[in-house]
Amino acid sequence: MERARAVVVGGGITGASVAYHLAKAGWRDVVLLEKDELTSGSTCHAAGLVTQFNPSPTMMRFRRYSIELYQELGVFETVGSLRFASSQDHMMELQRGVSRARGIGLDAELISATEAVRLMPAITTESLYGAVWMPGDGHLDPHTATQALAAAARELGARVNTNRRVTGISISGSNAVESVNTDAGPIETEVVVVAGGIWGPQIAAMAGAFVVSTPV
Repeated sequence: MERARAVVVGGGITGASVAYHLAKAGWRDVVLLEKDELTSGSTCHAAGLVTQFNPSPTMMRFRRYSIELYQELGVFETVGSLRFASSQDHMMELQRGVSRARGIGLDAELISATEAVRLMPAITTESLYGAVWMPGDGHLDPHTATQALAAAARELGARVNTNRRVTGISISGSNAVESVNTDAGPIETEVVVVAGGIWGPQIAAMAGAFVVSTPV
């Protein structure tokens, strides 16, 4: 029987990223399964905007790492981003956020409404109190980024199987995963990562688990 230390189900950008990071962490025996082609699900509909600004410093660190990774993979285009304030209270909230961003080393600037219009001429200063300018933000093509992550995972020893559908997950009497069953045969494993997007709840249900999924 085919065996893997971990099986990642779902070939979108999340699944490809998980496979890459597991392989990078030393998990050489990792298999990524996708029932169609990579990015055939939710990922192909993503806007590809990559920003760092967030109320949580922890999330900002994660986002900064994402940009650094995408730059390393050669799939990121830096164009900067603006986050607008439509009230004085919102402006104060953004000001606090800028302080937190600078505190962890991000390039963040609180700018006036006039400066925001200069950067984005399509807007007006009407009802605009100011904005946050993040020059290091940008965008990427989700398909290209996913392919780059999958290629990097392969280079580290992970196996990427497309057009291979998961049909079930076998559970032992002690409620532990034994194998992932596919239309090309089972894969013995103890670790399953569900990265199936909208199909996540159905995949998790194969193992008797419940995953909350909220459409956006």
